[in-house]
Amino acid sequence: MIGDEQIQQAVEELARRRGFFVVAIQNKKGKITVIIDDYEGIKLDECVEVNRELRQMLGSPIDACDLEVTSPGLTEPFKVYQQYEKHIGQKVQVLLNDGRQINGKLLEVTGQQITVEEKKRVKNQNKKKKTLQQQHSLSFEDIHHTKLQIAF
Repeated sequence: MIGDEQIQQAVEELARRRGFFVVAIQNKKGKITVIIDDYEGIKLDECVEVNRELRQMLGSPIDACDLEVTSPGLTEPFKVYQQYEKHIGQKVQVLLNDGRQINGKLLEVTGQQITVEEKKRVKNQNKKKKTLQQQHSLSFEDIHHTKLQIAF
């Protein structure tokens, strides 16, 4: 069986050489899943190439494993800081630890927090609707998860 540390080192070395970032590595019961991304998006061909290179780097012990290299799904929560950076300017859905949900445009990401601009339609006293904009500075500690909002 191949060790987690050996897999981690090989994936990180490839990430440095090829310019992608690592979202997650899972090693469960002989199935290794490597989730990668980059700021331009990862294509299927790149996942196949990374799979081949990992197999070469790790040698014969990897032959006993099912190795899958994939990109993060569109509906999956963000797992790493780089995913937040990649999606600046796009609409996100943030679920906070206290259960509140904020939907809006991701404006800024720092080491400690994100800023999301939320627009809400509300009725005024004349029962006419108007749009209110509110910026939320949200600490990573207060965020349960963040997902990209997909618009069709």
